[in-house]
Amino acid sequence: MDIGYLLWLQGLRQSAPDVVQTFFSFMGSHAATVLTMLIPCVMYWCIDKQRSMLALMSYGMSSVFNQLLKNTVCCYRPWVRDPRVTPDPVAIKGATGYSFPSGHTQSSSSVLGGFGWAWREKRWPMVLGLVFALMVGFSRNFLGVHTPQDVAMGFAEGLAFVLVCDRLIEWADQAPWRDLRIVLWGCALTALYLVYVTVKPYPMDYVDGKLLVDPQEMLIDCYKTGGLLVGVLSGWFVERYWIDFHTGGLKLTQILSRLIAGALVVLVLYVPVGHAIVGLAGEYAGQFIRHALTFFAAVAVVPMLYLRLDALFGRGEP
Repeated sequence: MDIGYLLWLQGLRQSAPDVVQTFFSFMGSHAATVLTMLIPCVMYWCIDKQRSMLALMSYGMSSVFNQLLKNTVCCYRPWVRDPRVTPDPVAIKGATGYSFPSGHTQSSSSVLGGFGWAWREKRWPMVLGLVFALMVGFSRNFLGVHTPQDVAMGFAEGLAFVLVCDRLIEWADQAPWRDLRIVLWGCALTALYLVYVTVKPYPMDYVDGKLLVDPQEMLIDCYKTGGLLVGVLSGWFVERYWIDFHTGGLKLTQILSRLIAGALVVLVLYVPVGHAIVGLAGEYAGQFIRHALTFFAAVAVVPMLYLRLDALFGRGEP
């Protein structure tokens, strides 16, 4: 049934105008990347750090859980299961590894669902966020790179972790040092997760002499998500106790200075510094450190710079 649905969509895609395919390619790749990387940081830095933290935390936790499921189930992509499925040639470049669940859908639903839930007193953010996340998920079916169950699970886990993280943040706010317990438990579970995915066996199936999915590449993705979560959680804790920067009521010059400074710091850490770390520490440890450092900087180090920028522009703290 799932393959039949993909073949039906494939017929629509192949007969659709180029603009339709371009739109869904954008939704299924570039839009999802921007939503999960750029928008949460911009919202956290300049609009409302408390509410934006929900999106960042749910994204980190759901990314680890999504990768855990991928490496446990080890489900192959639709075109491997049925050669009649012909995915979009652009989308297939980013559709590496196992299929279940959809990482793009999980990312968009956790981030957009987090924003929608944080601003749930207004209905339109929740409606807009869910509609956009559903469009990202549907695009993965339309492009032939994921089955409906891949998308449904990705959507469900993203929203589930929004609710989990909302309760965790609320619980942490009720008493001192509860946030430290969340960080320690998060780091401990991340360590167990990395041990599990590293030692477990993986299928080694070949087609025409080529390995269908390289377990080493899947492990790299696991170490990336592990570092991401550790960076977000540790940065959240450090910012709460030792930085405590403020958002809201910013002047245009302050917003621009924050965006430029934040983007520069994150890009430098992720690209040149990150490549150097991977070269020195190897792919597994290097990618873990790279992502932990980048997300820690985005959540804690960049806001520390903002305190100096605010002083430079003469902004008094409320």
